[in-house]
Amino acid sequence: MDKEEYRRGLIEDLGIHIENQYSLPPLSARIFASLIMTEEDGLTFDDCLTRRGASKSSISTSLNLLLQMGFIKYFTKSRDRKRYYTVAAKDSFMIKKLSKALKQLENEEKMMEKLSDYNEKFNPEIFKSSQKMKDIYMNCIKEQKDIFLKTIDQLNALKE
Repeated sequence: MDKEEYRRGLIEDLGIHIENQYSLPPLSARIFASLIMTEEDGLTFDDCLTRRGASKSSISTSLNLLLQMGFIKYFTKSRDRKRYYTVAAKDSFMIKKLSKALKQLENEEKMMEKLSDYNEKFNPEIFKSSQKMKDIYMNCIKEQKDIFLKTIDQLNALKE
């Protein structure tokens, strides 16, 4: 298998992963994967059109969606009217992903506390029998939050 064939397969696999991870349409996910994998400064609209083989309107819609979601950005070159699309700062993309996961953990923690408070007041038997399980689960959430916060701090430190 040569480099280009391997790269195309990886773009497809990465595209499927991104599609599932972020609930993106398939074309948008494949374009984003292509932008992640490109060795060039950025890809033009025509590059995306050629590589994906989709209609102009589909490519345009996908690029606009990725721009709105903050996954990509564009830049121009002097004396060149074309837009060059590239992945938004990779570190900020990772920070956004971790921050979103952290928010989900915080919401889970709040709901578990509300459920526990309810059971403590109105279902003391359930509260008592599930206390150890809840403590283990809440400790897991706390450890995950700590890891995410530490990682976000480390990524932010790299930016400085």
